[in-house]
Amino acid sequence: MVVTATGAVDNVIEYDGSSPFTPPPGVELIEATDGAEPGGTWNGSAFVRAVVPDPTRTEVLMREVTNTKQADGETDKTAETVAAEKLELKNLLLAELQAGDLGQERTQTLLRLERE
Repeated sequence: MVVTATGAVDNVIEYDGSSPFTPPPGVELIEATDGAEPGGTWNGSAFVRAVVPDPTRTEVLMREVTNTKQADGETDKTAETVAAEKLELKNLLLAELQAGDLGQERTQTLLRLERE
């Protein structure tokens, strides 16, 4: 189901092609092929998957401060590595706080890091 005005893929449904079905106003049915997924687009001849942005350093560190293993998944992180990740994350979160752009989860993480 593609939004006619924007080409945005709104939904992917199973349709037998013959049962009575009328899509909502402003939506057209286009037969799905590779790349047809909600969040993607229809460019008039093919479906284009949505771009998934790389995580920011803050997002990576938000996950890493609770992970006790190195990137290899086997070796434990050293105390120095853990401390460096926490300090870097704390500084990034403080910068976001100063910019007035700190959500609830990040605020809680910052408070926890301040207490440690």
